[in-house]
Amino acid sequence: MAGPNRTVVTDFLLVGFPSRRDLSLLLFSLALPVVLLGLAGNLGLAVLIRAERSLHTPMYYFLSHLALLDLCSCCAVGPVMLWGRLAGWAALPGPACALQMFLFATAGDAECCLLAAMAYDRYAAVCRPLHYQAAVPPRLCRGLVLGSYAAGAASAAVHSGLAFRLPFCHSRALDRFFCDIPPMLELACADTSLNQALLLAICGAIRSVTLLAIRASYGLILGAVGQAGLRRAAPTCGSHLAAVAVLYGTLIFMYLRPEGSYAAQADKMAAAFYTVVIPTLNPAIYSLRNADVKGALARRLLGGRRVWGG
Repeated sequence: MAGPNRTVVTDFLLVGFPSRRDLSLLLFSLALPVVLLGLAGNLGLAVLIRAERSLHTPMYYFLSHLALLDLCSCCAVGPVMLWGRLAGWAALPGPACALQMFLFATAGDAECCLLAAMAYDRYAAVCRPLHYQAAVPPRLCRGLVLGSYAAGAASAAVHSGLAFRLPFCHSRALDRFFCDIPPMLELACADTSLNQALLLAICGAIRSVTLLAIRASYGLILGAVGQAGLRRAAPTCGSHLAAVAVLYGTLIFMYLRPEGSYAAQADKMAAAFYTVVIPTLNPAIYSLRNADVKGALARRLLGGRRVWGG
């Protein structure tokens, strides 16, 4: 039975939306095309890679799963966020809120692991081109992808499971546009030090280990080919590094800070960037400067007519 200062929370109100109707409609009109571009771009990129035989290489295999993770993030957060922009608030039942939190956290942690796997692939392609197929065999690729999904799901299960076992106080309003872990912990009546410690330890470990792996891979590339060789590899390495910088910078700002340093408005802006803008940017980052992807798209859409230079 709930105590006098506790309540059994069945629905959560997402109230991290502007109260002014005109501002909400403006933000909706800006967010809608971004969400749709994210959905179409990631789905299109994943389908293109699976359909085009010339893209059946380890790098694009990893990229297709990166697109699927971004698609998962868009689907988990985008519809609720758009509805909230129109209505000024959104209500989610407890199980739906837990599912959204789980999917979003899974996609975020798995994406970090996948970016580390892509860094190893770039190392093998640049430093061991003659032995590339042996260095990155299909079995290893599948294992790295499955391991990324497993690590993300395990981390998300721990955080979302522990969060929804907490007793919640009278308020059930989250000052966010999706069910995120830190603001959820602020609603709890019980001590959340274990949740905070596990959030910092598990997410910190995933971010730190994967970032170290990425830095080690590019350190080996730089040591093997030098700056001139790295510039020649810029079309693929540059896209990967740009995605790493954007993702890790946002994640570190959002989660890897002491508990008392969270600021509502800054966190909402960072969360919007992470959940909406990054999934939309990734297909563009990996496609605009990539001749293989542009060529495959031209063959599929324009019957192979040459429309891009290079």
